[in-house]
Amino acid sequence: MKNCLFVFNPISGSNDFDRDEINEILEIKLPGFIPYIIETSGEKDDEMILDEFQKYQPELVLIGGGDGTVKMVAKSLKDQNVPLVIVPLGSANGLAKCMGIEMISDAWEAVRDFKVHQIDAIHINGELCLHLADFGMNANLIKKFEQDDSRGMFGYVKNSFSEIFSSKAKKFLLKLDEETINVTAKMIVIANGDQYGTGAIVNCKGIMDDGKFEVISLNPETAEDYVKMTMAFLKGNLDELECIKTWSVSSCQIDNLEGAEFQIDGEMMNHPETVSAKIGKHAFKFLTGKSFKACHTS
Repeated sequence: MKNCLFVFNPISGSNDFDRDEINEILEIKLPGFIPYIIETSGEKDDEMILDEFQKYQPELVLIGGGDGTVKMVAKSLKDQNVPLVIVPLGSANGLAKCMGIEMISDAWEAVRDFKVHQIDAIHINGELCLHLADFGMNANLIKKFEQDDSRGMFGYVKNSFSEIFSSKAKKFLLKLDEETINVTAKMIVIANGDQYGTGAIVNCKGIMDDGKFEVISLNPETAEDYVKMTMAFLKGNLDELECIKTWSVSSCQIDNLEGAEFQIDGEMMNHPETVSAKIGKHAFKFLTGKSFKACHTS
């Protein structure tokens, strides 16, 4: 029997699992593993996770939570070379969807298949980004969501409509490899993954193990632009629109000339004057679902 850790965030999303229920599920879904459950509390979780990892020396770590929980666990175990798998219990679970894990059942299937992929990370101003970072519309939406009492997808949907139509374009200076570009946009995305938790595909070129990330400028201006953009999010052809520009890079610098809001993996970063981003190729091991798009085979 092999040891595994299940790191569980009890306040992620709107899940109502308790420790006993999780233990029963893990015993059924993870034959061949001895599971050890640890719950996050919001205080010194990174130290606790590393201590428990060193105590049990697991061969697999499951992460029950949303993007923020996944990021925290990955940072805590960055030097341990252990496979991670997401059990999507967060509000939107965007990173899990990028990994081909749409539902909780996909996580158990990923463990059974045990397809390990080396996943890239982006280092942004000293912070880890596994999924998506952005200036503008989505960052504003996340800030509203944090200030709202509603949790889960309903909270996102409730705040999204007003944000989409009230957002104003901001000016940015993009330094991409040897190219410098002045950009006016309602949203600038730094993308490792391909989609948000809502299923909106923002990064049509997104492959999480190719040693590149994408910088995407979105600047819809007319009602027609918004309708086309909404449809393109669903179809996955956003890069065909005139109001969208995409660059694939290994590093970049973005000057935030008008103080736009900025977020990394769902965590607000206030209004940085400058953001520097650099790829960390094959930084983590993740078990992935069948729909995961890979550049390198496992």
